[in-house]
Amino acid sequence: MKLFSVLLSTVLLCMGLLSGCATMSKEECKQADWYLKGVEDANQGYPLDRVIEHGKACARTNIVPDMKDYREGHAKGARMYCVPEKGYSEGRKGAAYNGICPIEAESKFLRAYKDGQELFTIQRNMDRMATEISSNNSQIDNYYSEINRLKYEIVNSNSEQDRRYRMRRIDEIEDTIHNLDMNSARAQREFELYQNDYRVVEDKHYRLGYLK
Repeated sequence: MKLFSVLLSTVLLCMGLLSGCATMSKEECKQADWYLKGVEDANQGYPLDRVIEHGKACARTNIVPDMKDYREGHAKGARMYCVPEKGYSEGRKGAAYNGICPIEAESKFLRAYKDGQELFTIQRNMDRMATEISSNNSQIDNYYSEINRLKYEIVNSNSEQDRRYRMRRIDEIEDTIHNLDMNSARAQREFELYQNDYRVVEDKHYRLGYLK
């Protein structure tokens, strides 16, 4: 009860303040069922103090959240949220955990959440390697276009100095392309290692029942 006295005081202090990124519209504030809002917030993983942001948003319409209803709804929503299946899906998409689970449910939830995070981390590394490879290939294409342009200019130039400059530039570009090719080859090897890790972990998760 002491916590909610503090929360209520904070909400009241927020009256009259405008939120730059309001969590609720004026119409939503007027029609709010605070019990259902608590259920909804908890189901999305928001902590209990999310109600403070709602209080700021609804201050524009002089509406104060019903703290009792919101607290009861949030507790209900947290029980629905804090199951292993949800923990795994939240971890797999890289969502943050805000510590909303009751003690009796948190252990199983967090175990599944960390398993999901394992797959998320591998996928993120694969994406990083794929992005690096794509970026390198794009740069290589641009450099080859530049080489073709320089070769054309060498053939059509009447200045020996200009031709030598362009030939040196081609040598520099070819060195750069070589380095990019090496980086791409290294990134491709890493991508394939992560891809193998992903298959191994995914297979483990099938056996654990996370995936069907």
